[in-house]
Amino acid sequence: MNIKSIAITALLAAVGVSSLSAGYTVSGNISGHGGRILFLRPTSLEKADTLANVVTSDGSFKFTGDVTAPFEAKIIAVGTQVDIPVFIENGADIKVDAKTDSRLVRTSGGGALQQCRNAYNNLEIETAARRDSVNNYYRTTYDLNDYFWVVQLKGALQQENDRFEAAEDDFLSKNDNMVSASVIAQRLNTLTRNKTLHKKYSLLGPNALASERGKMLKEKAELSSQISVGGIAPDFTMLTPDDKPITLHGIKGKVKILDFWASWCGPCRAETPNVKAIYDDFHSKGLEVISVSLDTSKAAWIKAIEKDGMNWHNASELDKGNTARDVYKVYGIPYMLILDENNRIISEGLRGERLREFIASQFPD
Repeated sequence: MNIKSIAITALLAAVGVSSLSAGYTVSGNISGHGGRILFLRPTSLEKADTLANVVTSDGSFKFTGDVTAPFEAKIIAVGTQVDIPVFIENGADIKVDAKTDSRLVRTSGGGALQQCRNAYNNLEIETAARRDSVNNYYRTTYDLNDYFWVVQLKGALQQENDRFEAAEDDFLSKNDNMVSASVIAQRLNTLTRNKTLHKKYSLLGPNALASERGKMLKEKAELSSQISVGGIAPDFTMLTPDDKPITLHGIKGKVKILDFWASWCGPCRAETPNVKAIYDDFHSKGLEVISVSLDTSKAAWIKAIEKDGMNWHNASELDKGNTARDVYKVYGIPYMLILDENNRIISEGLRGERLREFIASQFPD
């Protein structure tokens, strides 16, 4: 293998073996990979500095060096999904075993921080094994049209997901260090999509919050808290079908439904009669509906409004960026948030009868 070593490694070689024994070693194999492997140090949630790289024909690699303070690094197999966090400390000898067709990784050895990460990796591996077992049964029963067991196994899969989240929460609470912050950063997209980033972030202790990753996560976690239940919904300005600006906070009501939809979205259009019936029943008591369209065609948007009888507040940015969609992290529609009179989010993701029941509970007779 041709290794472009970290500059400090050459310096260590010059000063003697005693210094080498105090440094670190990260070695292992990425099965199925032939090509470049990068050794990186993250500088933000999206960027990293390259510390070293190796071109391998059999997936094997080895990186060595010396550090003045512990830090998180990443091992990337270029062209694959392999992205392995490791925690570098002097005296650490970290072993890595990974495959190009799996995001799961086995690690062993290392210092106290890496041992902590090893435990989390084992949690992921154990959870994946249980999920795979349930999924195998699920696929079999689905193919046999055994819908009773399909429903049961979907419930079992959800239980495994809940079990993992609870175990992860316990891990974050008990490990006040940079590893916990790294775990959240690694799951950033999933936690953002699930609107649970702020909850996970709140479990971090002071050392985790003060780590490089902890500081990087702060802004995103604060935004996540705003767009989740209990947060104040961010304001926005959009245009109505007749090109008049309206703001979310400018619309007054005891309860507001913020509805993200589009004319081309079948499930959205199917839900509209339910929203209309709820609006007709509770508007006089203080309910307002603000439907934010993700359409890019103004003609299609207006046609759908008229056809479906959406006689409430309608707004869209059309093809001008959909800023509200980005701020509220809307990854699928229909998606609804329920706000109180102070624009505090009091519920989300409700549809059908559950939506009606919740709105009715806000207007007791």
